[in-house]
Amino acid sequence: MGRYVYSLHDYHSIKRAVIDIDGVTVLSGVNGCGKSTLSKWLYYVVNGTNDFDKYVFADFVGRIRRIVHKLSFAVRDIERGGSDESSSFLQIAEFRLMRYNYIKNGLDSVDDVLALHEKVITRFCDALRKYLKGSPSPSASERLLNFLEISLDDYATADEAVEALSQKYMQEATDIVDEYRREKETRRKEYFLKLITREFKIDYKAPNNIQLEEDGVKLFRKNLVGGFYNLDRAIYVDTPMAVSEYGGRDNPFWDNLRSLMLRDRNGFEPDAPCKRILMRIRRLLNGRVEIEKNDFDQNEMHYVREDGLDIRLEDTATGFKSFSYIMRLLENGYINDKTLLMIDEPEAHLHPQWIVEFAHILVLLNKELGAKVMVASHNPNMVEAIQAVAKKLGVLENTHFYMAKEAENRFTYEYEDLGQDVEGVFKSFNVAYQKIEQYGSVDI
Repeated sequence: MGRYVYSLHDYHSIKRAVIDIDGVTVLSGVNGCGKSTLSKWLYYVVNGTNDFDKYVFADFVGRIRRIVHKLSFAVRDIERGGSDESSSFLQIAEFRLMRYNYIKNGLDSVDDVLALHEKVITRFCDALRKYLKGSPSPSASERLLNFLEISLDDYATADEAVEALSQKYMQEATDIVDEYRREKETRRKEYFLKLITREFKIDYKAPNNIQLEEDGVKLFRKNLVGGFYNLDRAIYVDTPMAVSEYGGRDNPFWDNLRSLMLRDRNGFEPDAPCKRILMRIRRLLNGRVEIEKNDFDQNEMHYVREDGLDIRLEDTATGFKSFSYIMRLLENGYINDKTLLMIDEPEAHLHPQWIVEFAHILVLLNKELGAKVMVASHNPNMVEAIQAVAKKLGVLENTHFYMAKEAENRFTYEYEDLGQDVEGVFKSFNVAYQKIEQYGSVDI
């Protein structure tokens, strides 16, 4: 099943955090202490590692596409007022390259990309030769050639200049392929962080002091990136509203969650433990979640109650959404012993009774299915329920509680390992009651 130790130091508000993840892990602390930052970077690292080959290939294709885009832009100027056959061809080539952005069946399409690139160069150079032989105005030809970074003064004829340009772009593609294969093989940490920063649209600097160990083996060693044997995916839910049809565009967590929920895995059959958890959720909701077509023939999620009520999941109470995403992930087989499920404030929008039920579900995901669960919570009911259920189900040993405490430097926090004891968490919650007493004793 795998045991993980996740560490992040000296990053944003986090001074030091060393977190055990081998069952259910609970993070508590005041707002702004870095709980979400910990979850997000754990998500980036896990999925970035498992999808590294896909991302490095997408980077390779992107660099080839930039060449094609540049030539496509130039050929429109070449063919202005004349035939646009080459222009159309290059635009189609750009579109086709988009299809190569992901590896399929574990194989890349380097040869296909290079063959298409060669056709583009040949087509473009043919159009450029005709253009230069057509006696364009000196200023127009000079402007175009400057854009292409070539000068006719360096060559005896225009044909030689065009041939040199062709060789330049072919060599550039060859260099890009060599770099792709080198990066794929070496898996440099610096390049890895660059890739995931772009892929997940991260607009701030990546942390230097980040590490994730699997069964005592470090992911980052000698500035290179290893891999995982027992962890296929991380799912991060920052709010139940992530299941909503609208909003959250370009949010990688929302996009990923909705994609997993909407997917129809034909042939997948939940095992007996999974079915028991699903039955428990269905009884709570008095219904199920189904995928239906909307007026635009697009898939959307619906809540279907046992009495026949059928409404979009978008329009249900937020508490329903919390249980619904767990249900759909289970039905599609995305929660298992190689899954890390991270949830920010799962108690938000839940009735106290449902907080206990949700805590029960989270512990069952670990005990019955082997999933790793990491929760950030401000709610004493959620923390206490997780501890109580874990104890009752015999998994308290693999349940860990951490409390963020202010470090010596103000506004930075260190995460204290409380083991299985939640007393330290409740002490922090008691501050709220002290505030109530303080304000209640003041005359207004």
